Amino acid sequence: MSSPPGVSVILPSYNERENIVLLIDAIHREIKDRDHEILVVDDGSYDGTCAAVASLADGRVKVLLNSARLGLGRSIRRGLEEAKGEMVVIMDSDFDHNPEMLRSLVHGLGSFDCVLVSRFFRPPVFWRRPRYVLSWAFNILLRRMTGIRITDSLYGFFAVKRSVIQKCPYSRIFWGHGDYGMRLCYYLQENNSRILELPAVLGKRRCGKGNRHLLRTFCRYLAAAVDLTWLRLKNDV
Repeated sequence: MSSPPGVSVILPSYNERENIVLLIDAIHREIKDRDHEILVVDDGSYDGTCAAVASLADGRVKVLLNSARLGLGRSIRRGLEEAKGEMVVIMDSDFDHNPEMLRSLVHGLGSFDCVLVSRFFRPPVFWRRPRYVLSWAFNILLRRMTGIRITDSLYGFFAVKRSVIQKCPYSRIFWGHGDYGMRLCYYLQENNSRILELPAVLGKRRCGKGNRHLLRTFCRYLAAAVDLTWLRLKNDV
């Protein structure tokens, strides 16, 4: 009977056929010295993403196909529930999150409970991407509203000990889109987790397009921030 992997990398995906195989190869290269598994949680892609992953015939890679569209947060939760590794990494499937940071993330778990990648933790690297300016401003607002001390709660690229994240209430965190990140940071902080932030080495999406619905996303994130603020006030009473 084989021993469980040391690292589980969770890749939520939706129509990432052009990126996913290259990313899996990059992950294998970056953590080749670690026993690991890769869980591709596909949210109903129609472009052949699952077939592309299956064609690898790689025993270290598992595809979890959602029977209905669950969204990013719930897809990540499914990956967490299936993960076997002592350490869990969450990252996007489109190279926006640079796989070259994987070794640093995993290494950091030797001394910390969670290692987060931040676009806004020295040096500032976001000015060449205007949407990052909005995210930087929102993170400042979020810290003042909720008491979260993390400089970037929305990037969604992190490694965490499975024993630590399992203490968090999944049902209160993992739903919606990137707003799950601020809820996760809130509960990790509430649990006195030891958190390390690393400055981002920005990746570059190779194929496809990012999120264009900035106003809708901002409104959703603001609503999540208000909910966390009420929760903080209630807990402070």
